[in-house]
Amino acid sequence: MAIIAVHSYNSLIKDITLNTLNSLYLHKYQITIQPEEPITLPAYKGSALRGVFGHSLRKTICVQKDTDCRECLLRLKCVYSYIFETPIPEDDPFCRKYSSALHPYIITPPITTKRYFKEDEQLHFEVVLIGKANDYLPYFVYTFIEMGKMGIGKDRGRFKLINVSAHQDDGSSIEIFNSSDNILKVSQHKIDSEILSPIFNESKSGQTHRSAPTLTLVFDTPVRIKDEGDLAAELPFNLLIKRLYDRAVLLSHYHCQGEMENGDKFLDGVSEVRIKDSRLRWYDWERYSSRKGRMKLGGLMGSISYEGNLDKFLPLLKIGEYIHVGKAVTFGLGRYRVT
Repeated sequence: MAIIAVHSYNSLIKDITLNTLNSLYLHKYQITIQPEEPITLPAYKGSALRGVFGHSLRKTICVQKDTDCRECLLRLKCVYSYIFETPIPEDDPFCRKYSSALHPYIITPPITTKRYFKEDEQLHFEVVLIGKANDYLPYFVYTFIEMGKMGIGKDRGRFKLINVSAHQDDGSSIEIFNSSDNILKVSQHKIDSEILSPIFNESKSGQTHRSAPTLTLVFDTPVRIKDEGDLAAELPFNLLIKRLYDRAVLLSHYHCQGEMENGDKFLDGVSEVRIKDSRLRWYDWERYSSRKGRMKLGGLMGSISYEGNLDKFLPLLKIGEYIHVGKAVTFGLGRYRVT
């Protein structure tokens, strides 16, 4: 696989009034694959994609396959360790507070309950790479190719990686890899171009007043948020924003060299926003982990509307459309849309 340099898309998030989040940037990619033989997948495909991806990446990268990553001398310099284990450097001032950093990637599966795919049917899924993880895009693409040879699903159906496209700030996409020429086009520098530029420009000019003081979040995949140790059965606005803020700040700090800061000032007034209408429902699903066996990972799906002074929180909520919120986001959970 040859690699050449072009100006691929980079979303650099600015002007959110939080210095930490000014450093947060990401790339969003669409992956297209085509079965070479029938493939059977579960109704929710995120876990299957992530599982095979992890296995294939470690098989490709690891030079000490019988060693636990936490005990490996290479853990702080290893691509697999950085992506999947994400250790915190021992000199980090917060290393005692967190056992590991948030992983710098999200794999969002096709949003369909269809389970059976024939040779002539293409599948599309999305990958978000945050900060430094974008430097390892060639490893991701190569791993997707190897995943196809390994197979996926119930009978390990094989597939071929067709192409990879990078999301652009105007909603379009640019192809950066095609299997026909086996060339990967990789950006060598950041482009100061924002997915969220209309929102941030309005926020900066003070023109974020909405015609109605309400907004609705639609969760396309189950969201799992814990409150005092238990999974939340409802999503009060203050709980949602605090978890989303923490996630954004930690991603910025550990993967984009952002500074940690106290969010009390930003979170002031969050408790005044109330639930106007909730149509969330609990969705149960089960995944298999080679480490932990069968696991139940239910979460809330559907829509929820809030009312109150929402303007200051809108940029963070728009960021959340890309970084997701809650637990198990690496295989696509916690994805929502702001409407």
